[in-house]
Parts: sequence; C-alpha cells; structure tokens
Amino acid sequence: MNFREPTETNEQAAGQGDVVSQIDTTEKLSEVVAPRTSLFALFWLGVAAIAMMGWICALGWLAWHLVDWLLS
Repeated sequence: MNFREPTETNEQAAGQGDVVSQIDTTEKLSEVVAPRTSLFALFWLGVAAIAMMGWICALGWLAWHLVDWLLS
C-alpha cells in the first residue's frame, strides 16, 4: 500500500493563519542592563592563562629531563 499525505506549501500555511507569521513585535522591549562581569571574566582568564603556562613549563621541563636522560 502506498499512503501519501498531502504536503503543505508556505503559501497554504500562511493562508491558514500561520502563528509565526502573525506575531506582531512592535512593542518595545524593556531596556535590560547587562551585568558588569568583565573584571570577573578577566580574572578567570588570567587564572586560566597562568595554569596553561604552568602546564607548558612542566611539560617542557619533563621533556628536557627525558632527553637528558636518554642522551646520557
């Protein structure tokens, strides 16, 4: 058996009262002040940068000693 459901085009949906196209957004949204978190974000970015540099230095130190051990 072959069941076919009729497909609906955009024009038909708009003619049937498509809810999305009927929404009117002319009302002004209230002004929301964004929280001032730039200092907090910069602090954590600095902490992450210090931790990253610590890992890079630790890996370099380990690599240096591994090469020194292999060559000795």
